[in-house]
Amino acid sequence: MAALASAAAPAVAAADEPEITRRPALSGSALVGAQLYAVGASWRGWPSPVVSWGWVRCGSDSTWSCENIEGAVSMSYTPTPADLGKRLRAWVYVSNRDGRDWDWSEASAAVTAPPPPASPPPAPTVIPQPAPPPVEPAAAPPAPKLMRHEPVVRIRGWLTERGARITLLSVRAPRGARIAVSCSGIGCPRVAPAQAAKRTRLRAYEGMFRAGARIVIRVTRPGYVGKHTLIRIRHGKAPLRFDRCLYPGSKAPASCSAA
Repeated sequence: MAALASAAAPAVAAADEPEITRRPALSGSALVGAQLYAVGASWRGWPSPVVSWGWVRCGSDSTWSCENIEGAVSMSYTPTPADLGKRLRAWVYVSNRDGRDWDWSEASAAVTAPPPPASPPPAPTVIPQPAPPPVEPAAAPPAPKLMRHEPVVRIRGWLTERGARITLLSVRAPRGARIAVSCSGIGCPRVAPAQAAKRTRLRAYEGMFRAGARIVIRVTRPGYVGKHTLIRIRHGKAPLRFDRCLYPGSKAPASCSAA
């Protein structure tokens, strides 16, 4: 949480869009009937962001297999029989008038059933549970939706004396997605139209590129997590490639929250 300003601080602070500086971690047991807590998250921003929490259940370690858990909107969650065999994640969402940000926790272990009680069962011992910190009274937004099939960008070619020759550049995207390409540097085509297709071969970008050229491919669909791929041509080395995610409501790419 942001520290209180000292008496000598100016009366009006500069606006700053919220940013999560440390993703939440999970504490507790992944057992049906036990409790998991989202702890350790930190963020910044001014005015102080409104904070919301949520939980998802996942079929694997990847966030592409996750689905939102209705009603789970606090920093703690009690696994139910519907979670058996699934991995759980908490997510935190912060927003103010200047922007928003969010991030996932790492995935829990697969949820298991509690061991059967001993026979005869012992007298129950009441163990006080720590009260979760108060949550800002804000409606939790739905977890960002993932495209049914993850977009795939393929590149093939060989190195040249001054850069590289690209012989294949293609994008496979789910139905309804939009593919946009931009390029800077020597070798870039003059026209870079956006396209909507399940599979697109970007022939305009197949050719000679000098070192320093940058190709950016964006695959987006309204309301879904998109894909951002940056390809940078280098001298005497294979091109560098960076794959990141485009989250709804944000134009800047961010790291994908896969385990």
